[in-house]
Amino acid sequence: MRFASSRAASGLLIGAALLLLGSCEKKQQVAGDILALVGDRVITSEDFMRRAEYTIRPDFCAGDNYIHRKIVLNSLIAEKLLALESPESPLLNNPDFLTYIKGRQEQAMRQWLYKNKARDQVQIDTTELRAALRNSIRTYDLQFLNLPDSQALQGWQNAQADGYDFDVVARALMDSDTIPSHELNWFERGDEVIHSQVFDNSHLKGDILDPIALEDGSYLIVKIAGWVDRPIIAGGEYTQHRKDIENRVFQKQADALYASYVAEIMAGRELKLNKPIFMAYSKQAANIYLRTQEEKENLLNNAIWNSEEQVYTESLAGGPEIPGAATLFSVDGDPWSVDRFESELKAHPLVFRKRKMSNSEFPEQLKYAIADLVRDRFLTQKAYEAGYANIPNIRQHTNVWKDHYISRQTRNDYVRAQMEATQDSVQRSENAVLEMYMNPYIDALQSKYGDQIQINTDLFETLKLSTIPMLVSSRNVPFTLAVPAFPRLTTDNKLNYGRRYEN
Repeated sequence: MRFASSRAASGLLIGAALLLLGSCEKKQQVAGDILALVGDRVITSEDFMRRAEYTIRPDFCAGDNYIHRKIVLNSLIAEKLLALESPESPLLNNPDFLTYIKGRQEQAMRQWLYKNKARDQVQIDTTELRAALRNSIRTYDLQFLNLPDSQALQGWQNAQADGYDFDVVARALMDSDTIPSHELNWFERGDEVIHSQVFDNSHLKGDILDPIALEDGSYLIVKIAGWVDRPIIAGGEYTQHRKDIENRVFQKQADALYASYVAEIMAGRELKLNKPIFMAYSKQAANIYLRTQEEKENLLNNAIWNSEEQVYTESLAGGPEIPGAATLFSVDGDPWSVDRFESELKAHPLVFRKRKMSNSEFPEQLKYAIADLVRDRFLTQKAYEAGYANIPNIRQHTNVWKDHYISRQTRNDYVRAQMEATQDSVQRSENAVLEMYMNPYIDALQSKYGDQIQINTDLFETLKLSTIPMLVSSRNVPFTLAVPAFPRLTTDNKLNYGRRYEN
């Protein structure tokens, strides 16, 4: 497999993730507006908003009243206090945890690379903007046929050459009288190639577009069944409409710039599979990644309600079919053993371009996922060379994840130790546990570290929160959660500790 321009690269950057990294560098090498300082840890106003709004808050602070906002701030400060109290946390000696944090940092560095090489370089093309304004009022009625591979595409092309029309071939291949259809509007996000093929060209009703190669190796045949134009009324609606168009055009141009940059980095590089080992590995990996619908729903529910990262770490190496030392693939002649590959997965879980696939499709999709992992390795190297690991935004982003898990471990260890010491075996609600054990503990830490805590009360008074429960995640990235789970550490709403932050 030779690397070329990868549309998947555009999926690396999600709006929420960019927001997380997009603040300007500030005084004292801090990125963002300082809301609180806890020792050498910083909490920005952006941290406050995202930690409260991008994940599900417990009922006792799910509102926007003053008491609930104070509980949110106390919880974020408590998280930093527990991390400050645990400089020798066992997690800091756990290789898997350190690799996970490294992976989180490197994902943020690649997002910063996108910002630097693409978003910061965009200059809106007025010609494209005018065309977008015209196209934005149109919704196309499309019929389509999805072909799984190049062999199926050849069959389609042969049938077309023999004079069979779209409807006949589509019904025959689908074994159904119903041809799949979709209404595509200009604002819909999806595969950019499909969007461009439909909206960047003039069409007549009944036109059949050239076969569209998708990033998962399949092909799409699209027929223009018709369209509807819905003009926008002038005034406020038009103003917002135009702003939405500018944002969409900006994102499209940024993605194109980044795809070009990635293509330049990867040009000429070659990935070669060791087919016997790869096929044996693929067969075993399919049992892990191709779960039943019930298993997927259980994982989804667990992710939503626990809001913790679900990272696959099970090794498939070992035994005669998949020796850990065996070469799985090579990149430009550099061999990657099964052990090396699985070690990399702890810092970069696989990202599959196709979300629904059969067992027969899995080896091909695994190959693409490996190629994207290798691509990200080269992009990460560029980010390290540019010094991105030392950018305040990246450091703070990484520390948020590290402090979250250290504080969570410290909380669990403390509660467990207290219950064992008092022989407490009563089953209590989370709120009761927090009030009985954690509130006094956090109060003690607030007193212990009081001279190291500063709170920007003026800034805090200006902050408002949404009351809509949300869990923000990203697609097409190894780690999908935008922020760590809300820190369930205290129900206390008093800000009677520390001192006023002086800018």
